[in-house]
Amino acid sequence: MERARQSLAELVGERWRQVGRACDLVWLGFGPLRETTDHRGGARERAEYALHLQCGWRLSLGDKRLTGASDVYLPPSGRTGEGKFDWDVQGANRFDVRAAKLTTLLAAEQILVTSVEVTGEGSLTVFLSGGLRIEAPRGDSGSEDWRFFRPHRDEDHVVMPPED
Repeated sequence: MERARQSLAELVGERWRQVGRACDLVWLGFGPLRETTDHRGGARERAEYALHLQCGWRLSLGDKRLTGASDVYLPPSGRTGEGKFDWDVQGANRFDVRAAKLTTLLAAEQILVTSVEVTGEGSLTVFLSGGLRIEAPRGDSGSEDWRFFRPHRDEDHVVMPPED
């Protein structure tokens, strides 16, 4: 846990830049953007730090939940129900709609990490300016709850496995 705390402390003062998903893994990017090469050989902008979430995470503002893990599997608000709902199609679920709005907000406003807390059990909370916070309680996700790393460096990742 101490290594996780020390690594995640690097986020303090960094700007939250990116949010998105691949299947049900939600990724968040923090810090300066840098151009990298993706797995297909194309150019891509990535933040200095990446946090991947595969547990019951949530983004809150005060007591209000803005989005969370369950939104990946739900249709967007106002969907009429016509046609089959496939949560895994990019842009089709509630999280994707909310992530698009967050992306616009992150481009317009400097939302900074003010502190990070890792409990003895491995639950993670990232406190952000403006009263926002990202919570990733340790659970039974099946593979890993969360992962923190620098995408452009060949360094060990900090990985929080699910509870037994």
